[in-house]
This record gives sequence, C-alpha cells and structure tokens, in this order.
Amino acid sequence: MLPEAGAGRGGRRGGWGTDAGWSVLLALVVLGPLLLGRGYWLFGDMVFVPRQPWKDAWLGLDGSLPRAVPMDALVSVATLVVPGWLVQKALLLGALVLGGVGAGRFVAGAPAYARLAAITLFVWNPWTHAHLAMGQWAILAGYLLLPWVATAATRVRTDPRAGWPGLVVVLVASAVCSPSSGLVAVATALVLGAARRPRWQPAALLATGVVANLPWLLPTLVASTSRVGVDGVFAAFAARAESSLGVLASLWSLGGTWKTSVVPAERGSVVVVALAGLLTCVALLGLRSRPRPAGTRRLGLLAACALLVAALPTLPGGDGLLEALGERVPALAVLRDSHRYLAPAALLLLPGVAGAATWAGSRVREGREAMWAVVALLAVAPVLLLPSLAWGGLGTFERTTYPADWDRVAAVLEADLDTRATTRATTRTVVLPWAGSYRGFAWNDGRAVLDPAPRLLPGDVVVDDRLVVDGLVVPSEDPAVRDVAAALEGGDPGRTAAALRRLGVRFVLVEKGMPSGTVPTGDVVVDGPALRLVDLGAPGADPRDGAGGTARAVVLAGGGLTASLLLVSLALILRRGSEGRHIDDRRCESLGGDPA
Repeated sequence: MLPEAGAGRGGRRGGWGTDAGWSVLLALVVLGPLLLGRGYWLFGDMVFVPRQPWKDAWLGLDGSLPRAVPMDALVSVATLVVPGWLVQKALLLGALVLGGVGAGRFVAGAPAYARLAAITLFVWNPWTHAHLAMGQWAILAGYLLLPWVATAATRVRTDPRAGWPGLVVVLVASAVCSPSSGLVAVATALVLGAARRPRWQPAALLATGVVANLPWLLPTLVASTSRVGVDGVFAAFAARAESSLGVLASLWSLGGTWKTSVVPAERGSVVVVALAGLLTCVALLGLRSRPRPAGTRRLGLLAACALLVAALPTLPGGDGLLEALGERVPALAVLRDSHRYLAPAALLLLPGVAGAATWAGSRVREGREAMWAVVALLAVAPVLLLPSLAWGGLGTFERTTYPADWDRVAAVLEADLDTRATTRATTRTVVLPWAGSYRGFAWNDGRAVLDPAPRLLPGDVVVDDRLVVDGLVVPSEDPAVRDVAAALEGGDPGRTAAALRRLGVRFVLVEKGMPSGTVPTGDVVVDGPALRLVDLGAPGADPRDGAGGTARAVVLAGGGLTASLLLVSLALILRRGSEGRHIDDRRCESLGGDPA
C-alpha cells in the first residue's frame, strides 16, 4: 500500500523472506504449546476432532442455519487424510503466517523494519487475542486474510485486468472462513476497489462478492427448519469496556470484546489501555508521513465504518434500533457480535505504523543512533502491551486428547448407520446433559468448550444449543432442539424414551462428570469413564430429511458456481505467472545470461 519508492532499503525486492520469517516467529511464539506435540486445543468454539465424518450439514443441506459452511466441509475432507490434531496445527499456523505476510505485502514499499512493525501490530493485538481465546479460529482466519483482500481490491482499482483473479480467490477464501468474514471482505473490497471508471466496476465487485459467498448465503435463504431471535442479543453481545477508560477507549485500541472472561489481566489496566490507544494515535500520525500512503482516505472511511458498527450497540438507543430492525430483517442478527466487525479498522493502522517507523528510521544520523530504539519500540510495542497472547495465553491453552470412549461410541453409531444404509435413514442421537452447548469435561481440565459430539459422531446429533450470556438465554434456532427439550421435561425415564423414539431418536449419549438429569430407559451399549451410550430401540419415526430437493439443487448449484469462478481465477493466475517467467527468461537470454 505504501509507494514503491521506499523499496530500496529492504523494501519489496527480497522482502518476502524477511516478512515470512518474522511472521513465522510471531506464530511460533503464540502457538508454541500446541505445536510441541500431539493433542488439541479445545476451548470455546475451538473444536477439532480426530476424524470428522461427512454430513449434509457441512454444506448447509440439512435445513439449518449454516454457521460453519463450507469450512466444516473442508475440515471434514482434510481429516479423512490426516489426523484432526495435525489439521488444527496446520490451519492455525498457516493462518497466522499468511496474515503476517499479507500485512507485510500491504506495506510493501516500506523498509524492512517498518514492515515488521506493521506485521506485529496486525498479528499481535487485542482483537486477535479475544477471538483466539474464544476459540473462534475461523473468524480469526478471515481477519488474517484482510490485507490480501485490501491489496487485491486496490489492484482491481488501479489495474482491473490483472487484479480480478486475485480478488476472487481471496473473497472466496474469506467466505469459506465464516459468513461474517465473507461480509467484511466484500465490504473491504467495495470501499477499496470501487472506481468511477468503468461505471460497471462497483456493480461487478458486488456481484463477485455475492457469488463468492453463495456457499453459505443460499443455505441461509432456503433454510426451512430454523428461526432467528433478536430479543436482547445486540445488547448481550455488545462491546464492553475493559478498563475505567470506557468502551470507546477499548475499541480505539482494537479491544472491547463482549466476552469479559477472556480479557487478559493487563487489559484491565488504565495505563495499558491508554498506551495501546497512544500506539493507535502514533499509527494515525504516521499516515501523514511523506510520501503519503496511497488510498489513505478509503482506508479511513473503512476504519470509521468498522468502528461505528462495533460501537453502535453501545451507543444510546443503538441496541434498540438494531433489535427493531432485526425484527423486520432477521438477517441483521449476523451483526449481533459487533466486535468482530472492528477487524477492518486494523488495516488503516498498517501503513500508519509503517510510516511512523520509516520516519523514525530516516532520522537516524551519526550521534542520533538512539532513534533506532524508537523503531524497535514500534516493532515490539504490541507484544509488550499484550504479553498474554504469548505461548498459548501464557499456558492457559493446554493440549488435550479425547478419551477412548469417543471412538467406541462413534463405532457403534457408524455400525448402526451401515445397517440402515439400504433405507437411506440416518441415526439420531441426543446428547445429555441438556444444559446448553458448552461443556466442562474433566479430561479437558474443565475448560468450557463447544460440545464436540456433533462433529465427532456420525448421524444426526442433537445438542441443546441455547446460549446463556449474562443471564439472557438466546433460544435455539432449531425446532428439533425444542421438540427434544419438551420430551425431556417429562421426568419419567420410560415415558421420556418413548417420546424420544417418536421423534426419531435411537441413542442417548450421556457425557459424564456433569449433572445429566433424567436418563431415558434403554440398553447401555457403551459405559466408560467419560461417556455412556444408551440404545432406546428402533425409533418410531425417521429423523428430519433436511433440505428438500429443490433447495438442495439450489444450494449445490450455487456452490458449483462459486467453485467454478474460483478455479477459473486460479487458472488465470497460474497462466499469468507462467507468462511472466517466460518473459523473464527471454530477457535473461537476450542479455547473455542463463535462465536457470
């Protein structure tokens, strides 16, 4: 994003290795405990399993809202080839490194030391810490793609013919991460890539963004078994103040997550939040450096919009306004966690902190070598202000492994599916305790984690997916959950079993170590230290069939269109790369050199 003129002092040429090396170092410092051996990080929404069996839900074909479509499909395919613990390590390490390299490329014209400052600020900040600590790895991956989106969008504006294929690739990759990541990427592309000439370009950008997001957008539109409630959710998931300086000070320094339990201790300090805010101010002042970074006004507009969206539920009447609009347009519920939409604001800080570091470096003279200390401080300030991001939350995130009971239960359910394959029926399993979707397993040191059963076990697995936030119960979006809840209210084990069978339930899985309530009567087929599996007998009804034929065809056609656009774009990128190498070889031969 910075002009190429600064590339002479360790700039773009030869800078990939420096940027990648620094990005790898930062990633290793963050993920170190996870990378040292086998096992998983299991906390919050961070759920990886040894093998994730294929289900229609991974493509949004089960009629429910597609919250992890199509990322779950890719993870499922990956775990068929390599163990889940390797998939987790590769995805987290790859995302952090890719994000760091992307940040370096975004300020490619800056000196090496300035690029390192930008990379550190982008990878190591309160926003990154909050979403990693909440286990929202896919949303974090979408954030780490933003510099690539911004670079590609800027290139579309300046060189449309060469820029479109790259923009398609990063928009699709962002949409794969999560719906919110896809929306943020499209917004970023529109602000940074739209041009007055040709007139059709803004519409083409929007259309490209829509096609890139079809894999989750179409299942959302055709979902037939879900409902979205917005009562109180915008206030419950609104940004929060981390210190007495208030919520705006937290947002100004890329903090302010709603989940206060993951906020590190240092962010409760007025001094730390003030210094982090000062670093933001320094980055903004760095935008005034000469030569001035290109596209600053567009970046400023994008950052201002991101800050407004993040702060809106905290403003007087803001949550009420969103709730009223959400009643009429349920799709606005995607904005309930407003803090995640602060992500694009970080893009503005990258050329700013790079500009500030460049300015400080240019003031180094004989007798003024101390200015290098200012450069170094800019490069490491994010780490000094947020040490809790280091080494797995300073040891908070520990590796764990699944007990053998999970494999035993999965084998029983898989065998039942095989016996019913000729009838095209599936196995429905209800998971107890029926007390929300997060679990505190003893074998996971009691850390709250999203129940892994739906991803680890084959068939239709029903868990209580209600959320409880500060006393507010966010109801389930799935009518099957409400039906099962009604069946479990009876209290009598025999009647409960009969009611569940009428709903198509064959098995009840009891996760031990937590109050499970009434367990329906049935044959115990697995009873280990961690799990008990109860067979209720042949169900009296088939489980839900998922999306209808027309909806299924629409979803698959949309996914095929997105995949086709992605493949064509990749082919164009590879072709142009090959043509570029041939041109370089011919130039080398004309000068009497050796192309090899």
